[in-house]
Amino acid sequence: MIAPIIFIHYGNSPYLEYTLKLAKFKNPDKEVILLGDISNKKIAQGASATHFYFEDYFKGKEAETFKKVYKFIAGNQKRKSYWTNFVFKRWFCIYNFLKEKKIQKFWTFDSDTLILTDLSVLENQFRDIDCTTQCNGICMNGLVNNLISVEDYINKINELFTRENYLENQEKAFSTHPDWAFTEMRAFATYKEESGIKTARSNMIVNNSVFDENICQEDSFETEFYKNANRNIKKLYFQNGDVFEKRKRDDKLIKLNAINMSWVPLSIIEKVYYYKRYGSLPNIWVKLMFFSKKIPRFIERLLRI
Repeated sequence: MIAPIIFIHYGNSPYLEYTLKLAKFKNPDKEVILLGDISNKKIAQGASATHFYFEDYFKGKEAETFKKVYKFIAGNQKRKSYWTNFVFKRWFCIYNFLKEKKIQKFWTFDSDTLILTDLSVLENQFRDIDCTTQCNGICMNGLVNNLISVEDYINKINELFTRENYLENQEKAFSTHPDWAFTEMRAFATYKEESGIKTARSNMIVNNSVFDENICQEDSFETEFYKNANRNIKKLYFQNGDVFEKRKRDDKLIKLNAINMSWVPLSIIEKVYYYKRYGSLPNIWVKLMFFSKKIPRFIERLLRI
């Protein structure tokens, strides 16, 4: 079975259509799947992605246990309680979806990650591990090679929420970091430490290419200040249909397999998408086209208010 690409997302974030469309364009032989909600069903359909409701897969004994043991644990400045719950909940949804569809191997990324290459040709380099990691090594992202790793992970999540001393230590950490929260990444770091799961960072440079974990992290690459983002981000180079970053120690261009676009304006995402989709940077007419597509979404949001 060909390993599908699975995203999970609630809401109709403007970047989502670019994520799905580019994933499908670069991987025409793979099924691109969105576990979403009613607000993003049309986006998935327009991107030739298969849409399922993630709520339909929040079921089973593991999910029922999670409902009983879950606690919102965060510093006093962290208020995203729904999001904090969801980042755990999504793995129970993914697990039940995989089990129902009899999927063992799959790719998964944050929903603001642009996939820039055919992932099938890269699977062999990760064949001897259970999964790749991102988020500086503390989240299960990229290629997952077996269902048991996901099952053990969600069972570990449930177990951790029953460890009083463990949760107390999390709360102590948040006293000095009031905007932090106990999320699935902290749980995965503990799972990785205690389970012996075999992992590899997806941001290893192999054959002069890399999965970029976050455009806003330097990671020893050249950066530039981007005014619209009000922060430094990695400088991107566009050559011969590919997107590159420049390694600082030797000025070598490294090709991107995928890039996480968290915390940057939509205009940067559109620039990368258009180049990989059409082979050139957008001109003024394309920019006007992108702008015109935003108008219906803006009106829809006003009507909701």
